[in-house]
Amino acid sequence: MILQERDFLLDVMAHTIAHLQRDVLDSCKVLITEALAQRIRGTFDPKAKYNLGDVVVLDDTSFIARRDNPGPCPGSGWQLLARQGGRGIAGPEGKRGPPGAVIAGWILDRSNFRVTPRMSDGTLGPPLELRALFAPSEDNAA
Repeated sequence: MILQERDFLLDVMAHTIAHLQRDVLDSCKVLITEALAQRIRGTFDPKAKYNLGDVVVLDDTSFIARRDNPGPCPGSGWQLLARQGGRGIAGPEGKRGPPGAVIAGWILDRSNFRVTPRMSDGTLGPPLELRALFAPSEDNAA
């Protein structure tokens, strides 16, 4: 009988501890997620209210609020996240490519009010539909 009571109490304690452990882990996950949450707020506005984790941009530089009501940016209430870097060293110049095709002439289709560019490389460009240019406008319909 005493051994059964002991086993029962050990079982209750084990379940209670496991439940408490899950609750503590869940609470810690929520707190860590909230602490690490970053909210993108756009360009810094000195009139706006900012909270811990808010991210702002000012002069090509991004900052994150270190606390609620962090004050003017930049300042002690803000942590630098990223800044635009300087221009790097120019790389080697590449080989010049072949010249691009240019319009060498036009193919006229008077009956359909269409012109198609003939390119210098022999290909045809997209046709231009011109019928709407010659249709009577509503202003001149009278």
